[in-house]
Amino acid sequence: MEIVPVANVVNEAHDPVHGATAFADVLISRSDEYVSTSDPTEALQDPRVAHIFRAYINNLAGWYDLNDRRRHFTDIVPVLARRNSLLLSAILAFAAASQSSSSGSTPLKDLADAYHLESVRRLLALMKRPDGFRTGVTLAAICLLRSYEIISQNVTCQNHLQGSYSLLASHPIDLEAGLLSAGFWNYLREDITVALIEKRSLMIQLPEEPLPTKTECDDDLANRITYLLGRVINGCLLRDAVPLDSCEWESLRDQLEDWRTSLPSAFGPILTPHLLPNSSFPSMWTTSGWHAAGLQYYHTAMVILWLAEPCPSLVNTLQHIERINNLESKLVHHATIVCALALSSRSAPVWVNSFGPIAFCKTSAFLSW
Repeated sequence: MEIVPVANVVNEAHDPVHGATAFADVLISRSDEYVSTSDPTEALQDPRVAHIFRAYINNLAGWYDLNDRRRHFTDIVPVLARRNSLLLSAILAFAAASQSSSSGSTPLKDLADAYHLESVRRLLALMKRPDGFRTGVTLAAICLLRSYEIISQNVTCQNHLQGSYSLLASHPIDLEAGLLSAGFWNYLREDITVALIEKRSLMIQLPEEPLPTKTECDDDLANRITYLLGRVINGCLLRDAVPLDSCEWESLRDQLEDWRTSLPSAFGPILTPHLLPNSSFPSMWTTSGWHAAGLQYYHTAMVILWLAEPCPSLVNTLQHIERINNLESKLVHHATIVCALALSSRSAPVWVNSFGPIAFCKTSAFLSW
């Protein structure tokens, strides 16, 4: 089978919502050249589709299960995709885009674009009936499509997915368990990554009540610091916002320190000198990906918070110099740990999740790498 060249019809899809519908119709009409996911069982009989689907399961699903001991995106999402067209097309869009990014394959990029637009059409249809739209499957698909956009277009691309998420989140989401919870934490981490790279606030609002409401296991603690980092970002990186006052700053700092002191010993990194030859960073690694990601988020939050610390109104020149030197020392300390945890890790999900923290620390912490 031949893949429909996306370039031939891309001009019909300038609008990311309405144009996508027409684009997908063109692709699906060429059924002899393009395998639609309308019937997932039939689609998975195509070797090319099966290859991309298996690549997601084996190589990419773990990105989404970074802080999820229940492994929803590895063990549950593929099963659901076998009977859900939206989820299957979203998986194929993301996985094909990832493979194209690694190999430079134009046919794979074309295929990723095609499945992305098929997914858009299905999202638009679902949005017309909100009760059927607000499901864990829909949120999982939105997370996958957002990854597609970051990989295949640019990191700042939001397109229609912000509106899709807003509609889904217009009613309370049960964050205690299940695919809705897993999707929410993934969407928040993706939002944090882009916000750190762009140095801006999140696209979504976070509830005042700390999340998750229960912290039973280590992955819950990793999700808790994800929430706290999001609160710090929204409090400190909102453009043209009024600077934090002392009470607000101390409240955020106390929440971060309470999280740090609550950690079990297993969360602490293992220090192995000379584990990384020829590296100027300390060798520190963790036994689980969520340990590394959680610690990176804590230290990233501290970098932002120290930068946002209210300045005393009356300081002389020498005191100001001392304050700058102390700030530099703190920033370098936290940024170094963020980078060391990434470099010492052998986990692809940790590396992917490190992009945002490292990008922010590199340009905000007086580092010259």
